[in-house]
Amino acid sequence: VAITWEDAPEEQYPILMSDYKVRCKVTAKPAPLVDWLQNGDPIKVGGRYIIETDGLLIQNVTEADDGMYTCRAIVIDTGELSERNIRVEVHIPPKFEKMESSVTMVESETASVTCRAHGKPPPTFMWIKSSTQQDLTTADRFSVDRLTGVLTIRDVSKDDDGGYKCVATNAAGKIEHALKINVTLKPRIVAYKNISIPTNKQARLSCSASGRPMPTVTFRKLTSSDRFVLGVQKDDRIVVENTLDIERGETVGSLIISNILRTDDGLYECIAINEASVAFKNGHLTVEFKPSFASTPMHEAWSWHNNPVNVTCLAESIPNATITWRLNNIEINEKFVDMNVRKFGEGPWSSLQITPLDRKYYGRYTCKAVNQHGSAEHVIVLKEAKRPSEILQAKLDVITATTITFSFIGPADNGSLPTRNYGVLYKEARQDWRDAKNKTWPIDSPYILEGLEPQTTYNFKFAAQNDVGFGDWAAQEHLTMPKRSSPEEPRILTNTKEEGVVMSPYSSRYELTWKIPAHNGEPIDQYTIKFCRVKRVDGMWTEMGYPCDSKDISSTENTMYVLKNLVPDAYYKIELRAHNKIGFSLPGEVIIKTARGGDTPVSATEGPALSTGAIVSIVVASLIIILIFIDVSCYLVNRTGLLMVICEKICGSRTNDEDAKLGR
Repeated sequence: VAITWEDAPEEQYPILMSDYKVRCKVTAKPAPLVDWLQNGDPIKVGGRYIIETDGLLIQNVTEADDGMYTCRAIVIDTGELSERNIRVEVHIPPKFEKMESSVTMVESETASVTCRAHGKPPPTFMWIKSSTQQDLTTADRFSVDRLTGVLTIRDVSKDDDGGYKCVATNAAGKIEHALKINVTLKPRIVAYKNISIPTNKQARLSCSASGRPMPTVTFRKLTSSDRFVLGVQKDDRIVVENTLDIERGETVGSLIISNILRTDDGLYECIAINEASVAFKNGHLTVEFKPSFASTPMHEAWSWHNNPVNVTCLAESIPNATITWRLNNIEINEKFVDMNVRKFGEGPWSSLQITPLDRKYYGRYTCKAVNQHGSAEHVIVLKEAKRPSEILQAKLDVITATTITFSFIGPADNGSLPTRNYGVLYKEARQDWRDAKNKTWPIDSPYILEGLEPQTTYNFKFAAQNDVGFGDWAAQEHLTMPKRSSPEEPRILTNTKEEGVVMSPYSSRYELTWKIPAHNGEPIDQYTIKFCRVKRVDGMWTEMGYPCDSKDISSTENTMYVLKNLVPDAYYKIELRAHNKIGFSLPGEVIIKTARGGDTPVSATEGPALSTGAIVSIVVASLIIILIFIDVSCYLVNRTGLLMVICEKICGSRTNDEDAKLGR
């Protein structure tokens, strides 16, 4: 009978550290002899290898036993030889890598945990919930990657808290690892109510919050960026406490404010914090207080000529106050019937409209506000306003040929109202007062009367004005205006001075501005500006010897001129005179200093600076010298140019003269 392989699988899988028989059962007649090769090398019998009739027994299998085994059978009598190749792959049971015993997940989020194990072949994984023995591979919200061992839970729930098993399986075996999943619950504020507390009492804002682990609760006033801390605050009236309600699984936070003030009123934020998240909610602390008229500025009111007037009061209070009125201790209520006194509003705002047709309506109006915490009163005195009395004095301070500047000592009695204006009636002495002119000035403005005629005598009357009207015209004055003369001194307008010197922001120019002076009877026809380099010597400003520049400005409406081409970092004295056909005014003067510039300033020892004309002359002379040099060069090199033409004319003339003498 030929060699027959009865039980000799071509792939066989021993398990590590176990005894395994590589099966190779072969029959023939006569019986064959069997030997073994591993990876082409004969296997020596003995040690861990034992050849048996139905296979090769390997004791205590190791990874080194992997390979290709050859089972070889030979029949000596017939010479028949046959081989069977068997691939042997040692399988290794799964083994967990380092694994944590518990993990933490946050409620409502997506989380995952990985089961790590190795083996040969690589294991596959499954996850089982210990409490229900449910395979999570197909469970709702759960997903299991059987190849990587990742368990993913979507929208983690508090019910997911508990024990789980990871099972790793391969052909060599199966192992399990227990894992605890702790689900932390985000804080939730379950109760936080607004409260109202009277001043000087104790307020307690209570905020209850749940969560796992149980949260810490604190507070913050919304007008501040700083949170309160547990315990006593810097303001020792304020304390924050936390109490644990184990049965309900809640933390009760309390914000306690003793001797509560009106400034404690407002929104307070409750803040609940645990390792999972933070929760916020606003609550309002209302501080109740008795009425106050701090926001009612009216203490007096005035009326005149039977004009209606309103008196108003505003009571601040919580809760709102009810307002009543009294006139000189007479209650103004439903029994008080008078069409000249009308009430609007019962609180917190209230107003009386009063038409004082009689003296009885003038007096003390008392506004009284009442709420459950107390009352307050505010008095507004209604007075009858009158025109001001006569002004005490009008002073003629500054007199020019065409203007007068006045000052006033006001009336002894302003009629209970502030003075708004001063006025003047004026006329020429030969005129009647019915033909008088008038001018009015607002209080505290320059009181300047313009447009008067030189050498003319005027009469003046003055009065003060309030909201009722002008007082009596009084404080009469008369004055003969001066004759026509040269203008008044112009006033130069400057910015802030440093030790009497105006600092120019520019290095080479200065913007000079001035106020048009009084012309004293003749129109101003020009201004003259003179500016000179100066230096300080013994405390006096002295000209340095440089030529002074002068500019005439014929535009009399102009009140600004830019001085140009100034030397940087230098002092200048500027004089400004106004001119009319009578003459020049006294000069307005100012000392300025130019800013430092990029150009090198001329020092005091270098002599006068070059004028514009001198610079132009130098440029023209330089151009002439350059042209002469070019012409001479053309003459010497090419016998061309202006010089050549001149020479030819001279030489030609001499030749003609000689020819004439010789009769040529």
